[in-house]
Amino acid sequence: MNINKRVLSLGAGTQSTDLLLRSLRGEMEHKPDYAIFADVGNEPKGVYKHLEWLINHVDKEYGFQIKVISAGNIYQDAIEFISGNINRADGMPLHIKSDDGSQAILNRQCTGYYKILPIRRFVKKHKQPGRFNKVELWLGISYEESQRMKDPDVKWLIHRYPLVEKKIRRADCIKNFKAHNIPVPYRSSCIICPYHSNDYWYWLYVTEPDSFESAVFLDDMIRDYPGIENAQCYLHRSCRPLKEVIIDLARQKELQKRQLSIFPELIDECDGVCGS
Repeated sequence: MNINKRVLSLGAGTQSTDLLLRSLRGEMEHKPDYAIFADVGNEPKGVYKHLEWLINHVDKEYGFQIKVISAGNIYQDAIEFISGNINRADGMPLHIKSDDGSQAILNRQCTGYYKILPIRRFVKKHKQPGRFNKVELWLGISYEESQRMKDPDVKWLIHRYPLVEKKIRRADCIKNFKAHNIPVPYRSSCIICPYHSNDYWYWLYVTEPDSFESAVFLDDMIRDYPGIENAQCYLHRSCRPLKEVIIDLARQKELQKRQLSIFPELIDECDGVCGS
């Protein structure tokens, strides 16, 4: 077996960024030939800002290339599909609530269409021909996420998980950024992802209000999603409108702040053992 190329799948989040920088500093057995960022067109602004810094940094310090590719803008594609301007959208795992009150979630297809397949097409186009020539794709999954590891379903590709192999956890990645005076990257994730937790939605609402409003706009549009009958679709797992959910979340956060301010002496006594 001949490893033709080593390619890093870059999400521009914490783990994949740390993996890239560790490898370029010589902390891994090998270095990737290049990294690929598959742009879905809907990351938080902080992710794009970090990506721009990272592209410039690795080019200047190591002469290394990050290739940015795209299969389209998932946000615009969803709007065009709902508006009837295009015939298909490789769908998000929307939460659905049937008329009888039952709830479910749609199958996730978006990761394959906007992330996995574009990267594979690009890599295969640039690999050397021959069935014995393999491409090693590095994935930024950390040790505590090892259950996410899986083998590829194509014979010319090999998945590698260097952070898992070295038992590097996400917390170790963050420590490594601080040790090298590098700001911890934003979490890489679509703004409109239905898997978001309440904490993430609230963070987005406070940190990037215009990005949050774009999610609210789409959330309002997907109620009568094409092909879904006798049910309504939502971005939030509670199957409630996002603009209503955020009101409750903001009230909860404000109440928590007030409660903490009543007992300020308790804050100073924290021993830091809760793992936060």
